[in-house]
Amino acid sequence: MQRLLPREVADTRWAASVRALPPAPAHVCLYLGFKGDIRSAGAGASNQWYYDTWDTEVDAWDIADPERLPDAPVLYCSFPSLKDPAYDPGPEQRHTGEVVTFVPWDRFSGWLGTRWMRRGDDYDQFKKVLQDHLLAQFLKKLPGLGPMLDHVELSTPLSTETFARPMQGSIYGILPTPERFANPYLRPRSKIPGLFFAGSEVATVGVIGAMMGGALAAAAVDPLGATRLLRGL
Repeated sequence: MQRLLPREVADTRWAASVRALPPAPAHVCLYLGFKGDIRSAGAGASNQWYYDTWDTEVDAWDIADPERLPDAPVLYCSFPSLKDPAYDPGPEQRHTGEVVTFVPWDRFSGWLGTRWMRRGDDYDQFKKVLQDHLLAQFLKKLPGLGPMLDHVELSTPLSTETFARPMQGSIYGILPTPERFANPYLRPRSKIPGLFFAGSEVATVGVIGAMMGGALAAAAVDPLGATRLLRGL
């Protein structure tokens, strides 16, 4: 809607109604490498969510002042290497982990236009402060993983912008509000003949939502073929 439609289509009421829907929050992700039996320290194949607030309206981490960072209100923790039953960690028991939390896009937009890995000392220093604080908060939850930690790296919404190009670094596409789900134009078959929408925007957020968005788009393009495929699964 923002980048691909020709102007005569982008200016129509239906396209504008979709563009008016706000994006979901941006995020930072802490990538971790371990050596050791991380299961014994509390890691597992299931995703782990840690909430430090009872306020369900709080989502983004307040990172306005890097000198006085509070803890992030929510941490999403996952250990991808434990999700793959065929993965061989080797004699050193090498494993991976990730820690995700939401952040305001505006805090990073000032570095838009800079190159990946060359964004400047001020950006690198800010990123290091976020990385250290997020790691410390994570290790408060799972302290047994500290001695096994072998690698730490943080990505910011600018990384998301560079490699995936979502709107404002959004991790989940369009914000999942009642207005989004009520919009009659976020359906697999668009108002433009031959153009179909897929992904989480036509279903719901997350990996399963994106998968179902693809299934709905396939069904809209070729109902019989999609039915045969789904029956074959």
